[in-house]
Amino acid sequence: MSEMHIDQLDLRDFTEGTPAARQVFVNTLKRTLEDTGFFYLSHHGISPALIEQSFDTYPRFFKDLPEPVRKKYEYPEVGRQYGYTPIGIETGEHAKVADLKHFFHVLEDHMIEVPEVPEFSLVNEALFREFQRVYHILLRAVALSLDLPENYFVEKTGDSLLRVLHYPAHDNPTAEDERVEELTPGGNVVGMCASRHTDINMLTLLLARQAGLQLLYHGKWLPMLISDPNILIVNCGDMLQHLTGGRYRSGEHRVVCEPGKERYSMPFFGHVKGEVSLVPLAHLGESDLERFHYRTAGEFLHARLVQIGLLEA
Repeated sequence: MSEMHIDQLDLRDFTEGTPAARQVFVNTLKRTLEDTGFFYLSHHGISPALIEQSFDTYPRFFKDLPEPVRKKYEYPEVGRQYGYTPIGIETGEHAKVADLKHFFHVLEDHMIEVPEVPEFSLVNEALFREFQRVYHILLRAVALSLDLPENYFVEKTGDSLLRVLHYPAHDNPTAEDERVEELTPGGNVVGMCASRHTDINMLTLLLARQAGLQLLYHGKWLPMLISDPNILIVNCGDMLQHLTGGRYRSGEHRVVCEPGKERYSMPFFGHVKGEVSLVPLAHLGESDLERFHYRTAGEFLHARLVQIGLLEA
């Protein structure tokens, strides 16, 4: 089987729709999280003007500022959970080389000011707040899809972060990642924007303009097409997969670069607080507790940050 259908959900059906429309939204969300783990989200309410401002502002940090200035905002002692991470730091668990990308993490309680580019900090904060708003709405729908109280997850959120990513242009990017024999949770093959991986968190909300994102579906790489520059791509992360005992799928995906083209993207990694239990929900039935063995979100996150080279063991 190689055909793949990615649902597009209209957030207004959940926030403004009739009870019937809300239920259809929840049912569709459940089905797609069980199948591909990915869906498109329209009418999310993030201002197109803010989106445009983001894509206009971020090059001023990543390209206009020299590296010594960017590195003033580097905080390796906190596992790089906020601030700047240079090229060549993040490495996948099974990757042979570090990634050809650099990024800036925006954490709710650590909004870093960058005086050299005042708009950078303002856009980061505004975009984080908007992503967080949408994330909380989606968590309400996820809770209902699992027969939980609507605010079950919202009350447990914390430690979410916005990653502002820049992949510099590469003249001869790698198109395949067959050298990676095992699933790589983060980390690139040289020249590839992002090799095969899954995301650590509960839900990821992605804002990206360029083509290149591909989902591994029944053994084949299939493209995620972006028909509207303001539509978000949303996917299930490993924490939600763990909590559901594998019933919801954290889809394996990668990003393939085009020769000579740089890439910007803004994934929002929605988390829950570190003390929140990740033990598979008992009311869903039996789960493989050897495979899904982590007890808390904090334990899970720490293990994965060590795996990808952002935190020392």
